[in-house]
Amino acid sequence: MRTHHWLMAAVAVALLGACQQGQAGGERLAPEPLIEPIDPVTNPIAAVKERERQMQEYPDLQKMRTDIFAMIGNAEADNVQQCRVIGFGHKPCGGPAEYIAYSTKGVNETVLQQRIASYNKAAEAENMRLGRMSDCAIVPEPAVSLVDGQCRLTGPDKQDVM
Repeated sequence: MRTHHWLMAAVAVALLGACQQGQAGGERLAPEPLIEPIDPVTNPIAAVKERERQMQEYPDLQKMRTDIFAMIGNAEADNVQQCRVIGFGHKPCGGPAEYIAYSTKGVNETVLQQRIASYNKAAEAENMRLGRMSDCAIVPEPAVSLVDGQCRLTGPDKQDVM
């Protein structure tokens, strides 16, 4: 009986480790520190310069997100064929963090998809840099429908972020 408990504990640790790594067998480097260990009391100028450098180096995910949702607007459409679903964000174990609905009506779909791809890549890099973990659950792609002239995610797994 003791061997059985020990074996289950070993399997659980291995599974959790694989989830954290994102890919079994993949080498994972330690993330860069968020703030360089420069003491602002002893060297305030260097500390401020380092913080400014870091702020320029890493993209502002919140601004990117706001810009994307401004571009999508109310996702107005004339018919459901203009409605699309796309993965948005990045889970540390892989795959999109959520899905969003948008309309092709009045939106340059190529530019929107490029911005979302850039956001997704930046979110993935941020997850790696901060060493984030997730539940590794697969977020299924929801359906999209036209409701009162707006594209909306539907189904039991929908995430309504609009």
